[in-house]
Amino acid sequence: MPRAIGHITVVAVGKLRERHWQDAQDEYVRRLARYTDLNLVEVKDAVGKSLPDVVAIAREGEQLLTAVPRGARVIVMDSGGRPMSSPELADYLQSQLETHGDLAILVGGPLGFDPAVTATAHDRLSLSRMTFTHEMARVILLEQLYRAFTILHGEPYHK
Repeated sequence: MPRAIGHITVVAVGKLRERHWQDAQDEYVRRLARYTDLNLVEVKDAVGKSLPDVVAIAREGEQLLTAVPRGARVIVMDSGGRPMSSPELADYLQSQLETHGDLAILVGGPLGFDPAVTATAHDRLSLSRMTFTHEMARVILLEQLYRAFTILHGEPYHK
């Protein structure tokens, strides 16, 4: 089975502290390894650490941008971003990987992204019009990436 061209880096704020979120994340990272070169990077959360929210979000934003591989196309997962169906995401990923090679998909913390991060983004996508915790959003993103690759490979998982 051919692997996708390019590389995907998911950069997320904070560590998953609860075992069930960590287990789900690990499972999808393991499954994705079959299809693509994926790297998951966690940057330190700053919200709730005795800093004003605006300072904390700026600090998280700096770390997110620092973790983006040089030359990667930056995609932020944002509630105000463009929603897609799973088949649309599959087509989008294929196109982006073929055109740009390296993708960096950013997942913010509980308060979202610093404006500097969204200004740097090449694209903004949304998982849903509903609001999810940042832990849940990360797991849903990984699951949807996995689902997209099963679609691209004609496998039955997505049905």
